[in-house]
Amino acid sequence: MNSYRTEKSLSSVLCALLLTAALQGEVRIYYYYDPLNDSFTFTNQCSDRRDCKPLFEEKGTVIHKKSFAYRPGIEGKYDPLIARAADKYGLDFHLVKSVIKAESQFDHDARSSKGAQGLMQLMPDTAKILGVKNAYDPEQNILGGARYLRDMLKRFKSAEKALAAYNAGPAAVVYYEGVPPFKETQGYVAKIKRYYNEYTGKDL
Repeated sequence: MNSYRTEKSLSSVLCALLLTAALQGEVRIYYYYDPLNDSFTFTNQCSDRRDCKPLFEEKGTVIHKKSFAYRPGIEGKYDPLIARAADKYGLDFHLVKSVIKAESQFDHDARSSKGAQGLMQLMPDTAKILGVKNAYDPEQNILGGARYLRDMLKRFKSAEKALAAYNAGPAAVVYYEGVPPFKETQGYVAKIKRYYNEYTGKDL
């Protein structure tokens, strides 16, 4: 995933109208992904969900086991694994750590009501693509999530856009040409920027 192309299946005028309608919540946008060309095609019609996907679906509520309790000391538990993943993929250690805090509060058993799993809340299909066999295994999960974050940074050349893609998917960032207007995604990006500042004293 080294480059991307935006391919819209409608005229430029109609695309503009479609984007306006999407922003106003008047129409649902779907996309087709072409893995050979690493490109997206957008449309407002989808007759078969096996071929196309909604531009955005909420990630759902993160669910923790009753035995889990967030404690400040837990934040250092996975530092060696985070450091290893950050080094392997050339990432900022504190950025990866901030994503984990936002995604799961450092609970390796966390799952979402929509199926995301583990520390970095990988969806099963994404985990499979990343070679993660057990998303509840901390090392596998962090390596997979870090690799995906690295891919989004390479694609979008921007931490904010990469984080938005981690939450909403790259198709949404391509379509909106930046951080999508979804409340969940904007809140997600803001939360990670806040955590990053708390860890480092610097702005992301």
